[in-house]
Amino acid sequence: MFGNPFARKNGQSDTSPPQHFKESARNVIYQQLSPSIITQGAASVRSAPSQIQKHHVTFGVPRSSASSVFSSNKRSVRSAPSIYSSTTATIPEDSEPVSVTVEQLVNDIALHENHYSQLQNKALAGKNVNLNDADDVQETYKISLGSQLSYQNVPESLIDWNLNVTRCKLILTQLPNVSSVPDFMYSNNFPQLIGDLANFCHIVLIQPHISDKELIYTLLSSDIYQEHNLDYQFKKSVAEISVKQSRLLQINSKKSSSTSPISNMEQSYLKINFKEIALRNYLVNLAAAATTAYEYKIKSDDIKKTMRQSNKKFKLSKEDKRTLWDNVRLEVFKRAGLE
Repeated sequence: MFGNPFARKNGQSDTSPPQHFKESARNVIYQQLSPSIITQGAASVRSAPSQIQKHHVTFGVPRSSASSVFSSNKRSVRSAPSIYSSTTATIPEDSEPVSVTVEQLVNDIALHENHYSQLQNKALAGKNVNLNDADDVQETYKISLGSQLSYQNVPESLIDWNLNVTRCKLILTQLPNVSSVPDFMYSNNFPQLIGDLANFCHIVLIQPHISDKELIYTLLSSDIYQEHNLDYQFKKSVAEISVKQSRLLQINSKKSSSTSPISNMEQSYLKINFKEIALRNYLVNLAAAATTAYEYKIKSDDIKKTMRQSNKKFKLSKEDKRTLWDNVRLEVFKRAGLE
């Protein structure tokens, strides 16, 4: 059911943000925004509940697989973002909310992980470090469950892929401690997202030692592919299978790499790299399902249009529809690496 579609093919995939992100990272104009542009909604957020909290926002997104969420089609976003979190995020009553674009936050997440990864490598230099402990080292600098996901060049092979990769990158165990903007700090306030993508993406904070059940709920309750109205039971099944498979991978990895008994702590939570695998599999399967439904409709409409132009009365039979669906699904799943 699950494969790895993230291997680089002919230079079409890249874990680094698109050029639009790189340009936005250098743009610090939002620091000079007037108070009338920055909404006050975030200031009312006192603390998030222990369970995931979600505020629904209705909006439309590009449906064409040939268009990217990072296109130049600008939208004015004035509303405060929804925040759902399994941690407690408190904003002091007298503090001003920190405003940041999604592009800037994604870049700062990458900067944080690169910075602390380099510090770890320097600290370990010259020491006799067991390679089996590499996953434990990642726990010290990884803060995003989606930081290793690759963006796709336009046209995207899976519908709305880049948008949903960005959403995955914002599933965090903590906010970044570094930024490319001088004197910009995330630690004092929970940031308010502004800019073109703020109405499409939300920050999701999770505990580093989140349980499997909570991780399943986080995936299921996230806004990943929410606009495509995928079946709830399908999403639930994919979330459960993704997390359970990651759990088995971690158990088998520990058994094969060490003769020492597995500690209670290691049994109780998934390490960051296995949570990444669970998120990746959840994303890929939802992407394949959404793309299949979209491309099936396009091809079905094309067939009907062709027949109407030939002045022929035509209606797809149930068998025709099933055959068309199976062919589209097979093509999409191969494209996604899910054969």
